[in-house]
Amino acid sequence: MQPHFRYAAMPLLLGSALILSGCSKPPAPVEKPRPVKLMTVDAGATQGRVELAGEIRARVESPLGFRVAGKIISRQVEAGQRVRKGEVLARLDPRDYTLASSAAASQVDAAKADLDLARAEYKRFQELRSQQFVSDLDLDRKRVAVTAAEARLKSLQSQSSLETNRVEDAILRADADGVITQLHADAGQVVAAGQPVVSLAQDGARDIAVEFPEDRTKAARLPGATAALWAQPQKQYAATLRELSAVADPVTRTFRARYSLDAPESALALGQSATLTIPLPSQQGGIRLPTTALVGDHSASKVWQFDPASGKLHGVPVQVVGIDGNDVLVGGIQPGAKIVTAGVHVLSEGQVVRPLGEAAR
Repeated sequence: MQPHFRYAAMPLLLGSALILSGCSKPPAPVEKPRPVKLMTVDAGATQGRVELAGEIRARVESPLGFRVAGKIISRQVEAGQRVRKGEVLARLDPRDYTLASSAAASQVDAAKADLDLARAEYKRFQELRSQQFVSDLDLDRKRVAVTAAEARLKSLQSQSSLETNRVEDAILRADADGVITQLHADAGQVVAAGQPVVSLAQDGARDIAVEFPEDRTKAARLPGATAALWAQPQKQYAATLRELSAVADPVTRTFRARYSLDAPESALALGQSATLTIPLPSQQGGIRLPTTALVGDHSASKVWQFDPASGKLHGVPVQVVGIDGNDVLVGGIQPGAKIVTAGVHVLSEGQVVRPLGEAAR
């Protein structure tokens, strides 16, 4: 090649080299260790528990209604109001019952007059019989008339007392100290005898009412149950099963239960949210993990174990021996192992990670 051709080709070669170097791929960035949430497992017995949300209720809570029918003319209480025994809760229109009571009283007065007349006639016939002016039959008739007048007077007195009671029954009173929890009727409404008007939760012992799923009813009778208020979870109160429904609710398919609480009355307010906790029998050899730590299914399950020395993950096969709510009891893990509990489905064997909370390297 002649020199002038060689010198002319040099710029072309240099340009081609620059173009090729510009089109080459940049080096792959180094992947940062993924942060993971870890937990350190413990050995020994694992005790499960059943936790149910409940509500604080009064031991005695009953609907109250009038013992007679009528139209409500006034209601003196509201829901949530505290009342005392004998306090007026509502009133019916008493006019009809007042008139009936007056009529019954008048009949009693008439019966008393009839009895006085019958007794006077009987006394007069006794004198006439002693003088042989009347027969024994006539005297017996007057004696029977007195007896009938006395019986009629007693009957009318009883009827008068009944009508007087009905006037009093037109006033609904609290039969114990407590709190009005619900209103069922208002002024202007016509109610039947016995129809609920208000519900009264009596002062005294308090219960926690819970609903048991069908697969948890056996746990209801286990000992050691405790209850805690949602607002004060640190305070635990002993709970004792008082009643368990034998029939499932037709809508929720759950079984209602009530537990009596060993707690001061002032510590529990009606309607407060509470949690009932029932410990289950201990299971030896199982380790409790959240279900989010499992990878795979029950036939081939594993967990990701963190190696602090290398910072890498290794899959460890486990055997599921039990389930308790959102937790599983597994075997095959050594005590002290650090297990990943979140995001396990995006991890891989040998992946470099760092525990959540540590600074990135």
